[in-house]
Amino acid sequence: MTTRTMRALGYFPREGMVRPVELPMESPQEDEVLVRISRVAVSRRDRDLMQDPKAETPAGSDFIVPGHIAVGKVEQVGSLVRDFVPGDLVVPTVRYDCNRCIDARSDLCPYPEYYSDAGLRRAHGFAREYLVTRARYLIGVPSHLEQLALLLTPLSRAEKAHEEAVQVMKRFNFFCYHQPEEYMPSALIAGMGIVGIMTAFLLSLYNYRLTIFCRREADDSRSGVLRPLDLEYINTQWVSTKKLEKCGCCFNQLFETTGDPEFAFKLFPLLTSNSVAVLMDAPAGLSRELEVDIEAGKLIARMVHCNQVILGSIKAGREAFESGVRHLTELADLYHEPLMSLFTHSVPFEKFQDVLDLDSRDAVFPVLEME
Repeated sequence: MTTRTMRALGYFPREGMVRPVELPMESPQEDEVLVRISRVAVSRRDRDLMQDPKAETPAGSDFIVPGHIAVGKVEQVGSLVRDFVPGDLVVPTVRYDCNRCIDARSDLCPYPEYYSDAGLRRAHGFAREYLVTRARYLIGVPSHLEQLALLLTPLSRAEKAHEEAVQVMKRFNFFCYHQPEEYMPSALIAGMGIVGIMTAFLLSLYNYRLTIFCRREADDSRSGVLRPLDLEYINTQWVSTKKLEKCGCCFNQLFETTGDPEFAFKLFPLLTSNSVAVLMDAPAGLSRELEVDIEAGKLIARMVHCNQVILGSIKAGREAFESGVRHLTELADLYHEPLMSLFTHSVPFEKFQDVLDLDSRDAVFPVLEME
């Protein structure tokens, strides 16, 4: 009996190589869904993985299939699956939990040895033709969002980070007689990767004074995507954070998406009292041992005296994805063309190396076409 196989990409950490591989085709169990993957995005995190000699492969495998952002259509469902039917458009979530979490909040699991992240850590990702997974790891997406569906995964990161920040900020009543009537909460977004961009689009739907910090010119092709939004853009190559601090620039919320610890510490003095800083990315795998000099005493004193909170936020749970579907629908109506322009390159699977060779400064959100 011949075993059916499918095409996939494999990253071999020991060799430092990415090459096509064949994976066995699985049939869905009673609570599983077979998905035909149509498109896979290649983010900065995927690039980092495919250069990391310490990348964690799935048990029993010497390679990992990259790709943690994908969209596809349901082809077959198990007998117990009620939420999906063949033809449904779906986006897979990234994290797989241990199947024992009572409320399935795998994104908040405190035990790293029990969970895995598709395409990133101990689980094959989505750069393959088919995916068999449990139904609860899939998010249904309306068919009219098919062109933009790949944005749901980075948007879910923004959804989770914003919700966590809002929960912290609830302790503080914004109304104060010392503040002008037009006072609005202010948010700073650091970084212009896809997560930073989608954080800006999400927060544009709320009543924030928005500011973007980035090391790009305001008329750069990547920065130009945000031109329709009502925000202030500051190139930190030309305007230092020290100068902004002296000018009284301050924010209630900070969303740091660069993963650059030195840059993040420079931003903390710009936070006002009762503020929250959300760190949404970590240093890349090859630079986790980076040492940064900080004035720890000054930082801790400011956090204590000003009631400040610094928290980390990574991955997203089902609630954040579902909230993202609602907001992506709204954003698609308002900013369809700018959002579409994020897909800077579209390459067939056979030419995957072309995507890996792209200059990351020009490739915002390149896509591998799997079909």
